[in-house]
Amino acid sequence: MTGPAKPRRRKSRDADGQGSLETGEGELHDLYSTPEFLIRRAHQIASAAFAEACADLEITPSQYAALFALRQHANIGQNELGRLVSLDRSTTSLVVKSLRERGLVVARSNPADQRKSFLEATDKGRLLLSMAEQRGARASQAMMSVFDQQQATEFLKMLRMLDGSLRPSDEEP
Repeated sequence: MTGPAKPRRRKSRDADGQGSLETGEGELHDLYSTPEFLIRRAHQIASAAFAEACADLEITPSQYAALFALRQHANIGQNELGRLVSLDRSTTSLVVKSLRERGLVVARSNPADQRKSFLEATDKGRLLLSMAEQRGARASQAMMSVFDQQQATEFLKMLRMLDGSLRPSDEEP
């Protein structure tokens, strides 16, 4: 494993026309300084690190989250699964479809209401999740290694704060 993807430095031109590494200064400073841009870049870095770590498993971060949630909450409906892992309905549908096609998840009819079904991870799905967890943990550790322990703790605290501020008050974290 080579570690998480590193952000590429962009070349820009100084006032005198000389090239320099872009560090958030110069003509794109206003863009590079926005939380929206930095969060998008962080998401790209995190997604690339996970994708690289789990490439041979052919699992996406959304599929991983769905399998993880199904391990913790067996026999839940698709809508509830989407809420648990913060996916919209159409994305949840695609994720579940892919997991079912690969035999990682099964849907069982609800005896009380045949229109509804419950999802459950298969043994194959739980095994894949276990392998992805180990690799994902190493990727996370490598990604967070840019911080010292206090910074890493504070960074995660701030991300949870941001996440909590954007969730409806009646939704579980």
